[in-house]
Amino acid sequence: MRLLNTKTLQIEQFTNHGGYNTLLKKGADLIGKRATPRYAILSHTWGEGEVIFQDMDSKNRPAAMRKRGWRKLEDSCRRAAKDGFQYIWIDTCCIDKTSSTELAEAINSMFQWYKESDLCYAFLEDCQGPLPYRTGSSSSPLPRWYSRGWTLQELIAPKVVHFYSMAWKFLGTKDDHALEISRLTGIDTYSLGGGDLSRISVARRMSWVATRQTTRMEDMAYSVMGIFNISMPLLYGEGAKAFARLQKEIMKGTDDQSLFAWSENDSAGYRNAEEKNGLLAYSPLSFASAASVTRFYTPRPGHRENSIESQGSVINLLMCHDTSSRSNDVFFAILDCQIGHVPGVLAGIRLMRKGSSGNDFMRVDTSQIFQFARFEKDGSIAVEGFDPTKEQTQLVEVRSRAVFRNWAPRTIRVLQSSPPQLPPGFWLVPPQNISSAAISVQTAYPVKHWDAHTWLMQPPSADAMTPKVGAVQLKFNGKLYSLIFGVVNTREGVKPWCALEESSGRVSLEQWFTQFKAQVDKPNGGAKRSPNIDVTVRLAKVSGHDMYIMQLLTR
Repeated sequence: MRLLNTKTLQIEQFTNHGGYNTLLKKGADLIGKRATPRYAILSHTWGEGEVIFQDMDSKNRPAAMRKRGWRKLEDSCRRAAKDGFQYIWIDTCCIDKTSSTELAEAINSMFQWYKESDLCYAFLEDCQGPLPYRTGSSSSPLPRWYSRGWTLQELIAPKVVHFYSMAWKFLGTKDDHALEISRLTGIDTYSLGGGDLSRISVARRMSWVATRQTTRMEDMAYSVMGIFNISMPLLYGEGAKAFARLQKEIMKGTDDQSLFAWSENDSAGYRNAEEKNGLLAYSPLSFASAASVTRFYTPRPGHRENSIESQGSVINLLMCHDTSSRSNDVFFAILDCQIGHVPGVLAGIRLMRKGSSGNDFMRVDTSQIFQFARFEKDGSIAVEGFDPTKEQTQLVEVRSRAVFRNWAPRTIRVLQSSPPQLPPGFWLVPPQNISSAAISVQTAYPVKHWDAHTWLMQPPSADAMTPKVGAVQLKFNGKLYSLIFGVVNTREGVKPWCALEESSGRVSLEQWFTQFKAQVDKPNGGAKRSPNIDVTVRLAKVSGHDMYIMQLLTR
């Protein structure tokens, strides 16, 4: 673990974590490992000009000090030093992100690092203070920090969180704001206060991240691994598959069936044959309405755990025919989790039988989660509920009041369809022979597909792979340059192209992108070459995924 010294602003390495000294035997020598000291930690949102690990090298320090993010780094260290901390951890500069191994280890350890910090500073750089929910103003926008995916674990994991404004004015603590934060985020005060997250249903924890945002699609999964106490490899470029892998890892560690209590708001009625789904959601957004889903803390005797196969999930469910359907292949299935505020009401989903085995199913009607209960003779819900591992004569769907009979437990396989495959992204790689502080990306178009942290433009679908896919504006040695890129169809197949030219700065990047007339059969796309910087593009495998690598070269 690397930490930043708050006095010297130098990065220091600690070879063990946990606050104790050990000895490493190397030949005949005993080398003392440095114990990780007590430290503060920064939680913030990334912006342009962040100071990264390579900038902290002494030879790069002058250029780093001119970056926009240097002041944030200095102010963080100054605040931590005033609070008695010799060290602080800041994600921008304490991780060498050029090392995929180190990045993966850091992301898998991040929840624990925040949890073990003595104090976390939540720096709200777009907030002058006080916070809108403290002024009673509903029109003032919340700081961006509250909507980002990565800051979710940074809010939950630390024991102590102090909020600071853009001018480093103290705005209160997590404990001070607990009720307001809970109301805004949907996170219960038990979890905010350091409670055991395994007691909280998977569905409710997913609902916390449902409306948050990350620049990279994969980070919607990677940013919450600690909240579910799992680790998994990082495969940037896999797109929605990352969230599918996250759910499979969760299944390995728990039999909590609330993982399957999701719904898709953009789906109406039955999906068609091509749109049938498995038990796993495509996106955390599908859990937006799952905050009221709770799990049963005590395992049921004889309850069969869920398991994963290559084609789907094997699960034991209480099922019956859906007599409201014209098809004999449509069933209701009860999930072993409570839904809503009335005891005895369990969540249900619709399944359709598929194939000749009679035991393979696909989920249909994903627009809703059903609610089933046992009713008393007077028409009220029996709060004692029912055991979903045992046969039931009849149950009632609460909202429609429809009665369904002859329920029996079955072990079935629910087939999983694959999430949409993303096309290759365009990854901009800086020159190898210059400091990262000497070159920067000023803006990108379309910005919604651009990841400012990794310099990757990721088109959302194959339809977006057109002759002009995107553009970025660079600053190198004080001059602005515009880079445009795309793909063309040739007899040999799809080929990437790009063009780089010096920018006048008189028109916006979007206007330049729209007006640029590409001549993809000519060198540099027909644009005039710069005497200082050039670019090449090629198709490559990055962590097993196709990517277009745009390599910047200095002349």
